[in-house]
Amino acid sequence: MSIFNLTDERRKDLLAIVCLAFLWLSVHAVLIAFYGYRNLFDANGYLEGADFLLANGNLIDIHHAFYITHISIIAFFRWIFPNLVYPTIIFQCILSGVALILLYRTGTKIFNNHLAGFLSCIIFLFWWDNIHWNTTLMTESLACSLMCFLIYVLSRFEGTVKDFISVSVLLILGFFTRPTGIIPIVGVVFFLLAYYWESINKVRRLKLFLVASIVVLGLFAADAMFLHWNLAENYVQGNIVTYMSTIEGTELYEPGLRLDPSELILPPEDTRPLLKILIFMYDNPIHFLKASTLKVWYLLSGIRPYYTTLHNVYTAVWMLIVYILFFFGWKQLTNNPIRVFVMITIMANCLIIAISTVDWDNRFYITMEPVIVLVAGRGGVFILEMLQKYLGFTVVDEWMLGKQTKN
Repeated sequence: MSIFNLTDERRKDLLAIVCLAFLWLSVHAVLIAFYGYRNLFDANGYLEGADFLLANGNLIDIHHAFYITHISIIAFFRWIFPNLVYPTIIFQCILSGVALILLYRTGTKIFNNHLAGFLSCIIFLFWWDNIHWNTTLMTESLACSLMCFLIYVLSRFEGTVKDFISVSVLLILGFFTRPTGIIPIVGVVFFLLAYYWESINKVRRLKLFLVASIVVLGLFAADAMFLHWNLAENYVQGNIVTYMSTIEGTELYEPGLRLDPSELILPPEDTRPLLKILIFMYDNPIHFLKASTLKVWYLLSGIRPYYTTLHNVYTAVWMLIVYILFFFGWKQLTNNPIRVFVMITIMANCLIIAISTVDWDNRFYITMEPVIVLVAGRGGVFILEMLQKYLGFTVVDEWMLGKQTKN
């Protein structure tokens, strides 16, 4: 089919995708030129685990089961390209490019507006603290791409067997990419409740059964998670940022990122993990509230005391713009199941950080970034529409601002 015979909608999509492909290539060229191919922090463990998997056919540690998706991908490329890191990183970048196009399609679908999807992708590409993880051998890049794939499938969800299989596969891959994969699972549960709520609400016993099941399974899952990751230790040590208590006395230590734990009332050691957290909260309410507030604040603001002033100013301005756009976009989001998924994803991510810690960088933000940029893109369209309305001149050509007529 000739490009001149394409429908107006197809031409809009083609133009947007070509522009995004060029920007994606440019951004990643700059990232690789600036950072190179990086093997940082936990990446050494993943690399060692991948090499061990290749040599022995099993995991080096049972803990690696929670990262098996990422480790398997590394192992696959190490098998084809022995001792090389960059093929995996190039794959991550390409996968992120596919995720970018799906993010565009998701925004276009949900908001019935091409520019909304396009602006979501612009924010996604230029969110430097997040996009740079594509050039590292860490789990964040893959987790972010899988999240984009998931919201794309959810935006087109119609309850078919294919839909359930697609969602299940993505959730399994995400859960075994990094432990925060539990967050989209919680989000999807509430998405399905919202999607089928009219039918569920008609059967009182079914509604009670589902609510009770979610509560019981949620408590069981939380107890199992706290058994594997003793998050109470972070409160006992007073940590706001991960492992801050272990570097006291060094140049990296930041006193403001650790609360004084000397007056804490500690729960019995033999208490179940979930109950231990609840007892700790009850016995130390001020400490818990202060620590939780600080953790969520540093998560949402993106700033850190050890960053340079320029970095913090840039981050504060960027985050403020994103949140303003998100606010206006949220008011335009009428797809209730997606609305519920976005809200639960953000709340679950903040809750997990509140009871654990923030990290030294902003990588714990990754899980909820795609849903935030998705909504913020529509907020950008709203701002442009208001400018055109009140300033009386065209900010963006109507050809892109115009609503699509079909999906």
